[in-house]
Amino acid sequence: MTLHRWYRRVLFGVVLVASPLQAQKIKLTVPVPELEARAQRDSNDAAAHYNLAMGYLSKDRFGAAEASLRQAIALDPQFAEAYLALSIAHEKDGDFWRAKRKAGPDSVRAAIRELDRQYTKAFLLDPLVDVRILGSIVWLRPWGEFASGLKDFVEGKYPTAYTHFSNEVRHQQKGGKLEDVPQVLLWFRSLAAAHSELPDSAAADLQALVARTERQVAVDSAPDDAPLRANEYRYMLAAIRQRQGRTAEATELYHQVITADIGNYMAHVQLARMYEAARDFPRAVQERMSAVDANPDDPSLLLDLGVTLGKAGMLPQAETRLKLASEANPRDPRAFYWLGLAQMDLGKNAEAKATLSRFLELAPSRYEHQISVARERLTRLQ
Repeated sequence: MTLHRWYRRVLFGVVLVASPLQAQKIKLTVPVPELEARAQRDSNDAAAHYNLAMGYLSKDRFGAAEASLRQAIALDPQFAEAYLALSIAHEKDGDFWRAKRKAGPDSVRAAIRELDRQYTKAFLLDPLVDVRILGSIVWLRPWGEFASGLKDFVEGKYPTAYTHFSNEVRHQQKGGKLEDVPQVLLWFRSLAAAHSELPDSAAADLQALVARTERQVAVDSAPDDAPLRANEYRYMLAAIRQRQGRTAEATELYHQVITADIGNYMAHVQLARMYEAARDFPRAVQERMSAVDANPDDPSLLLDLGVTLGKAGMLPQAETRLKLASEANPRDPRAFYWLGLAQMDLGKNAEAKATLSRFLELAPSRYEHQISVARERLTRLQ
């Protein structure tokens, strides 16, 4: 079942009973015109475009919100919250869905597949992505444990959400196995547990989801309520073990993920992060390279590779990759920052001066630390 069919069946079929309340409105602390001015002033700041998109969504300006979210993702392809927001940006957009229906069933299915892909990618980029944006599309009345859990969940009240979901799990189990509990319930409870610093509880639910989804696939039975697929649940489980510091188990799980799906570049990214934390730079570099190979269209992966090469002391190789990153995404100031530092360390003072000057031209105002460092380095280059 796709995410959006699942939304309608689970949220609207189960939660929307007994005179439901209106969905939460996105609460703005800054007026939309000011958000527009900030996005224009800091046009290379992914966060500024994301905040503007939230403003547009609060005013039901769905098309403008989508455009701003795509700007944010273009600047930062690893912006998990932007992908999650993009996956629901048109959920209440009647004009969008009427146009898709008018174009035919294939158009509707294609749109839903794309929105589901964005939802899944948000969790691959950040397993603990902030889910409160989902509250803008969910009409909730705290009627029953599951609905009460969802209400708390989309409001960021994760411990109480976990308690409500656990009560519903016990009700659904009735002495049976955890694998017999509806998948959406286990999915939400696993997320609530992870956000509540209950990693073992989250892992138990994810293990059950992996087992159940694999069993359904083995008997050629499509999961009827699965937000993700088995390998994606396995990736989430690996991320939980990584956060616990259980690196051996996390490493094995990430390798299983890659074996099942060589295109899962984020598993390589997570392995690289673990190896970097252990200062095992040769392996970290190899995983960064594998991530680039798996997803060559994402310039932020080249940026990450360049930074890791620099940390490994491989400055010429770092310079090469960072140049490619800056060429692939010339609006991303981060590539110019790191490239300038690498060039300076290589003794290429003229190139470093030009690169750091370009960084200062592009840098958003919130990059205060990097701006200070760049200015200090330029002073030394005078």
